[in-house]
This record gives sequence, structure tokens and C-alpha cells, in this order.
Amino acid sequence: MRSPVVPTPIDHDEVLRSLERETAVLLDRVLGEFLDLDLDREPVLEDFTAGQVLTYLSREADRMADELLIATGRPLPRYDADRRWDLDRGGLRPGAVLIEDFVESSERLSDAIASVGDWSTLDNSVYSIPGRRLVQLIVHHADLSRPWNELPEQDASIAVALLPSVIPEELGGVSLVARAEHPSMLSQTSDGLTVVEGDPRRILAWVSGRRFAGDPVDASLPDLGTRIWF
Repeated sequence: MRSPVVPTPIDHDEVLRSLERETAVLLDRVLGEFLDLDLDREPVLEDFTAGQVLTYLSREADRMADELLIATGRPLPRYDADRRWDLDRGGLRPGAVLIEDFVESSERLSDAIASVGDWSTLDNSVYSIPGRRLVQLIVHHADLSRPWNELPEQDASIAVALLPSVIPEELGGVSLVARAEHPSMLSQTSDGLTVVEGDPRRILAWVSGRRFAGDPVDASLPDLGTRIWF
């Protein structure tokens, strides 16, 4: 059996580079295709619209940026009241306002991450922010209609390696092995541990409760349910 695609432990610099790429891809999409994005009509995730998904990503970026600023002893900025919208009301704002909010929040988080001098001095909850944001962006970008096949293999593999630390309860007793050369997923049980290996994009879709290209869920895989927000 070949070694897993993703090395352990996960290289933090690789996570940072992957996050930078995935942030740029989503920013380019919302800025370049905003006229074609249906932000306030048909639900894209359970009962939530694309506008609500984008609002969630904006508020999460602000929250993570604040965590980093506090942990590194820097002052928090004053927020414009218009950027304190909650999920329900925030998702109803005009598309241009939603996108401006997302761009500003994403830039704030990017600046906060870039200005960290020594990540090794931070506790795990703060150190793990880039990884949590990466998984969050990848999953919710899929909710905003990015096909899973468009997710680069490298970023998908890094996200799969991060999943056990992002959602440890859901993955208790499950080991994930990213193997891009496997077009489908295989599951086997060994010593009470369920080992799931396969295409990292398919693993991400399954773990998050999303569909990969409309494929039915393999009945042999554990039922993890659907996690709405990451």
C-alpha cells in the first residue's frame, strides 16, 4: 500500500499557502461573477440562501481576525454598524453590499494572519485558525456552486488532513486517507477503526454531507449526517 498523500504532521506553511489560494479563488469568483450569483432567492444549503452563506463567511472571518488580534496583543478595530448584520438579516442585503462585506472581512483576516510573527507561541485554538478557515472556505464554496472537481487536489488533500482536528466528534473512530489516484472511496474496518480512503474531494463532500457531482452516497460508508456550518 502506498503512503497517504498528505504528510503527518501537517505543515503549517502549506496550510497558509492553501488558505491564500482558496481565499483568492472565492474572492475572484464573487467579484467576477456577482451579476450571475443568485444571492437572495433559491436556498443553496438547507433553507439558507447564497447571501446567508456569504454573510456567514464574512462574520467568521471577522471573528477569526479578532481572535488573532487579541492573542497577539493588538487592538481590535471599530466596526461599522452596517457590518454587524446577523445571518438572517445580513443575507437579505443587496448583492453588492454582501460582496463588499465579504471582501473587507476576508482582507482583515488575511492581514491578521500575515502579521503573526511566531505561530509557535500561540495556543492551539488560535494556531488552528488558518486550517479551520481553509476547510470552511472549501466546503461553503461548494455550497456556492463551485464543482468539487474544480478544487485543486493539493488543497483538497490538506483539508482532508485537517478534518479530524476541525470536527473531532463527527470523526471519532474514523481515519481518513487522501489518495488522489483512487477515483472512488473505499472503506474498511481494522481494530475497531473505520479507514476511509480515496479522492480527497470525494472525502470532503462525504464528510460535510454534500454530494460529489450528484453521486449517491456509498451505503458502505459511515453515516456522518449533514453538518450545515463549518
